Amino acid sequence: MTTHILPASARAITRTPKLNLTRRGRFVFIGLPLITGAAALLVVAVIFLLPSTVQANTDPVGDPVTHSVTVQSDQSLWEIAHAADPQRDTREVMDDIVELNGLASSELSAGQLLEIPAR
Repeated sequence: MTTHILPASARAITRTPKLNLTRRGRFVFIGLPLITGAAALLVVAVIFLLPSTVQANTDPVGDPVTHSVTVQSDQSLWEIAHAADPQRDTREVMDDIVELNGLASSELSAGQLLEIPAR
């Protein structure tokens, strides 16, 4: 029995096959990260480079937002709300008055000072 030893050049050399990407594969591995990175850079540029639209101002504010009313005897919150803004729904104006003054109920007492929303 004779054994033949082949020279190194004649032996079968196993190589790993080269990875061949399809057009879709190249897009997923190369194009998609590039597009995502470009979009992120664009967002960062817009946030930091565009001027702010909010500006501080020390000019006095126009008309007052509220005014004070003293409750007269037998005067209801409904009457005060209706007189404050007859064009709006009186119930909404009542809710605004209750919220502005921190009232627990719609019960009022004579001489009570209320803040009323200005028209």
